[in-house]
Amino acid sequence: MDLLIHGVFDAQTLKTLQTLHVPRIGFDLRGKSLNLIPFHVLKSLIPQFKSHQCYLTFENDRASTVKSFLDLLGEEKNKFELEFRDQQPASFYAELNHPFSWFFHPEGDWDSIIQLKNLKTIVLPVKFQDRYQNLPKLWHTIQERELQVILHVDSFADLELYVREKNLTLSVDLSKEMEIGFRQIDQARLMNLRIWRMTYETAVGQ
Repeated sequence: MDLLIHGVFDAQTLKTLQTLHVPRIGFDLRGKSLNLIPFHVLKSLIPQFKSHQCYLTFENDRASTVKSFLDLLGEEKNKFELEFRDQQPASFYAELNHPFSWFFHPEGDWDSIIQLKNLKTIVLPVKFQDRYQNLPKLWHTIQERELQVILHVDSFADLELYVREKNLTLSVDLSKEMEIGFRQIDQARLMNLRIWRMTYETAVGQ
């Protein structure tokens, strides 16, 4: 199992996930998100990155806003893949000219978006499974372009349903489910989730 955990906003959680060898980490720059990471905190965490694949999450922002964040990151912008959870026109994502992933939405212009050269990853929320599993053109293009596919679940509890599927890449958001207080991640609980034991058992059984 390959795993992406979204919504890291503090150094301790980043350290915990590194200890757990989580290979993909997402940082949320959506203004209304409870997992919003202040930009100065994000910058301070970059020296701690190791070999992670890192993502910056946006939703319904102007292209100029996204570009300003990339400009502020300078050369370090290349350490991030943009991640969009919106249904903007394909021209919006093309204008940014930066590698990105897109959260599939049945109302989005997926037919055009999946053709964009800078699209590297498509994230498929489980809640839309009945919609995307019956789209032959989507799957054909994914295979033809060798796009990475990430399956997004709603909770760590749901993650357990898929964790034994060793060929899947899964993602989940940090949320109140993992907090002991407002914006306080329960590090002990995170460290001791059953999914880590299940992942280890699966690896041993390969």
